[in-house]
Parts: sequence; C-alpha cells; structure tokens
Amino acid sequence: MSKYFPRRINVTMLFLILALVIPAFYRKPFFLHVMVLLAIWVILSESLNFVTGFAGQLALGHAAFVTIGGYAGALIMLEQGWSFWSALLIGGGTAFITGLILGFMALRLRGDYLGMVTLGFGEIVRIVAINWVAVTRGPMGLPGIPRPELFGYKFLGELPWYYLGIALVVFTHFTIERMLFSRFGRACLALRDDEVAARSMGIETNRYKLLAFCISSGFAGMAGVFYASWTTLFSPDTFQLTDSIMMSVMITLGGIGSLLGAIPGAIVIGALPELLRPFTTGPNIASLRLAGVGLLMVLLLIVRPQGIAGMSIKHAYISLEPLRRLLLREKKPEKEGQPDEIKIVEGR
Repeated sequence: MSKYFPRRINVTMLFLILALVIPAFYRKPFFLHVMVLLAIWVILSESLNFVTGFAGQLALGHAAFVTIGGYAGALIMLEQGWSFWSALLIGGGTAFITGLILGFMALRLRGDYLGMVTLGFGEIVRIVAINWVAVTRGPMGLPGIPRPELFGYKFLGELPWYYLGIALVVFTHFTIERMLFSRFGRACLALRDDEVAARSMGIETNRYKLLAFCISSGFAGMAGVFYASWTTLFSPDTFQLTDSIMMSVMITLGGIGSLLGAIPGAIVIGALPELLRPFTTGPNIASLRLAGVGLLMVLLLIVRPQGIAGMSIKHAYISLEPLRRLLLREKKPEKEGQPDEIKIVEGR
C-alpha cells in the first residue's frame, strides 16, 4: 500500500481539494457568498498577473474589461435571450477584441506610459457606461439579468455559484499555466526580462505583447459576465479604478510573476473587507475596512517583500513524508538533521 501513498502533493491541487470539500462541513450563505466573491477576485488576479507578471506590461485599467464583458454578456442575455453559457463566451470575446484594439493603439508604449493609457481607458469606459443611457441605462444599471441553467437545473442560492466559481478558477489557472510553459509563455517571459534581447533572438515582441494583453482582457470579460449573472444587476460603478488598484495589490502581495501568487493574494486582500464588514457597519467606522487592508499591505510588504508565494513560476509542493510515516508506520530514514515537519518544496 505504501507505493500508492504520495510522498508530496501539489499546493494548487491541495487548494482545489479543500475548496471542493469545505461546503460539506460549512455552508452558511454569508460564507459561500464571500467564497464566490473570492473566486471572482482570483480569476481577475490570475488574468492580470499573466499580462503584468509574465509579459511585463503595466496594466492599471483591468476593471474596464470586466465592465465591457459584463455589459456585453448582460445585454445579450436580456435583449436576445441567449443563455449564460453563450453570454460567457460573448463577454470574453468582446473584452478580447477590445483589448486587441487598445493594445494595437498603445503598441509602442511601455512601462508607466502604458499604465497611464490603461488607467485613462478604464475611466473612459466608466464614463461611457454612465452616459450611454440608451444601451446601459446609465447609473441605474441593468437589472433582472437571468441566471444560468444546466440540464434543467437553475442556479439558485450560493452553493451552485460556489462550484461554478471554482470551475472557472480551475479553467483560468490551468489555461494560463499551460500557456506559460508553452513556446508562447517562454517568449512572454523573455519579453518581460529583456525586450531588446528577446527581439535580438528573433521574438516578435509586438505580437506577443498584444496577444498577452488580449488573453488577459478576455478572462476579465468572462469574470464580468459571471458577476453580472450572479448578482442579477450590473452598473457602471460595479468595477471602478479602485478595483483595478486592488487587483494590482493582490498580485503584488501574492507575488508578481508567481504561478501561485495570485491565489493567496486575492484570498487575503479580497476576504479581509468582507470579514471586517460585520464589525464596521456604523457610519463612523465603515472606513476601517480599507484601513485594515492598507495596514495588512504595509505589514506584508515589510515582512515578505517578494510576496506570499514568492516570485517563481515553479510548482510548489508540500511534503507528505511525516503523514506517510504516521499512517503507514514506516521507519524514519536514519539521516541526521532531517526535521520531522511538513515542508514546502518547489519543482516543475
């Protein structure tokens, strides 16, 4: 039996297993609501980390693509009667094409200049959504967005949305992971490290920058459709500049350029305001939620400036040797200095 017991487990797989079994023991509506919200933050952080951490492009208007995707999906469901699953593709595709247009116009920009362009684009999208009343209904938003159905089962309550959120997180993470370890991903990493050297090696830097920007935008658009159908309401103020900044903070604290970093960063920063909400409901102390987030940011940057998960694209594993010896009663290897504790190791 010992040969079937694993010696280590992938940290990502451990997160997935825990997420799948948690509702079997604890499924209060508020808890599931927060978990669905965290799933959205993880998707957005993963997509932003792809373009910023892996392709080296500063993007500060990521919320704009969430808004574009959310409106595209909501309108196609309300006006044309399309299903949520079709709207998910339409929202992601619309954000992808918008990212293609913006990226093509800002192709020669880099660094802070690209960040300012994306920042301004985010505000343009929000202002257009507010004033284009004939389509978006302005500040009133789009109410009554239908919820998805799957084989006759309608998504009511928080539990089905919880598992759908996990499915989208898994899809986003493993899609980005496969791209990262492909020829395209290696080209993006080379572009991030040194664009001039990458160009000298024959890499078409403009094409890879543009494609990375579009892929990141497409995932953000899908997250917008998911949020719109979950809340059944989408308005111009749903995702704003502050949300774009929060996404940047999440990947910074989790570890920019880390394969796993966006997940703990999104969970910590996304969950803290919701956990503090029951204790900061008064008008005079409501701002303490953001103050708590800011304090946590400062502490983490001081204690661990490289981020919670570091800045490595390697897979992280947890050693199961202590548990293996405990359950299978194997003898401890006679090796001096080997600690009897759980370790986190890295590997491909």
